[in-house]
Amino acid sequence: MASRRSGLFDSNVAVAFLWPLKWLFGTVLLYVLLALIALTMAFLFAKYHWNDPVAASEALFRSETARVTELLQSGAHADGFVMLPLAAQRWTYWLFFQATTLHDATYAYLSGQHVNEVDQMYLTQFVARNTREIYMAMNIVQVYGIRLGFLMASLPLFLLLYVLGAVDGLAERYIRRACSGRESADMHKFGQLAKLMFAASAITVYLCLPVAMSPFWVVVPLALIYAVATRLQWQFYKKYF
Repeated sequence: MASRRSGLFDSNVAVAFLWPLKWLFGTVLLYVLLALIALTMAFLFAKYHWNDPVAASEALFRSETARVTELLQSGAHADGFVMLPLAAQRWTYWLFFQATTLHDATYAYLSGQHVNEVDQMYLTQFVARNTREIYMAMNIVQVYGIRLGFLMASLPLFLLLYVLGAVDGLAERYIRRACSGRESADMHKFGQLAKLMFAASAITVYLCLPVAMSPFWVVVPLALIYAVATRLQWQFYKKYF
């Protein structure tokens, strides 16, 4: 019995210390997966929609950087908000192109640098045949990073809306509890699922669709839905513990 309790205690301690690593690994995996989906969507657009994929990806990248430049010019109060898109852009580009040496290889090929025989084979067999695709992917990955930074910068807004929605919903719950109102676990679950469904759909479309769009038209509607769903979730939380 003692050994059984000791094993249970050890497993609980392991879970307590390892759960941050589990969440970190899941976050990084989701981050990379969404970037790969964005690249896949860009290649589909390049094949079926864009007449000139390189020019289209450059125009998309310029439209996103123009939003960042406009915020930088608006004053010092926006500097903190802009730092996240810029940092996310640089980090994403480093992870996908500089850490994998694709950045150096592409610019070495374009500038005609002298390299050893092994690198020359890599340049001629892969980079030379896919230069346009690599350049397009560079633009798309940076667009993905900028948009991810905008979403990260909006997290305080969603945290504030969660607190307000939860406070208002719990107040309504206590009123319903005092007045013997009806119990509705389905509405509570509906509020939770609505937040997950709309957030996942809106974020995936915004990050992965290679079409110029303002983060305003994503963050504001999503914030309204998030606030209403949070209020609904806590309003119909079970009356009795």
